[in-house]
Amino acid sequence: MNRPPVDASAFRTVMRHYPTGVTVVTSLREGEPRGMTLNAFSSVAVDPPLLLICVNREARSYLYIATSRIFCVNLLSAGQRELAERFSGKIREHQFEGVPFEVDVTGAPVIPGTIGHFDCEVAEEHHAGSHSIIIGRVVGCAARTGTPLGYFNGGYHDFGMRVE
Repeated sequence: MNRPPVDASAFRTVMRHYPTGVTVVTSLREGEPRGMTLNAFSSVAVDPPLLLICVNREARSYLYIATSRIFCVNLLSAGQRELAERFSGKIREHQFEGVPFEVDVTGAPVIPGTIGHFDCEVAEEHHAGSHSIIIGRVVGCAARTGTPLGYFNGGYHDFGMRVE
């Protein structure tokens, strides 16, 4: 069957009705940290621990991940909305100016105050449309107590769930 493609606007509208958590995916290239707000994130397997992120190949952060082959998924807490906005593309240069960070195994930035993080090495990459599906092998991770930052219908929300 040769059906016409679904209208991109309709697709976006429906996707906005799916609540997700909010992450900042970070990487490091030649000593410069970089990050992007992302909600296209999912676990893949437990043995070995794998996860995936979907990244627009036009994004500057994609080049950091593709070059360094490392990234960290930082799970934002409800009180970190300003970080979600900061890393959503509003600041193009010196993104981490005034933003403290730590590191785990790979050296990719781990943002303090998150409810958890997954430090990853790129295991595989697959192209799909304008994006890359990047499979990460988790080499370090930690969970912390807190309430996750959520995203639904075009806005940030506190879903009122506490992570213990």
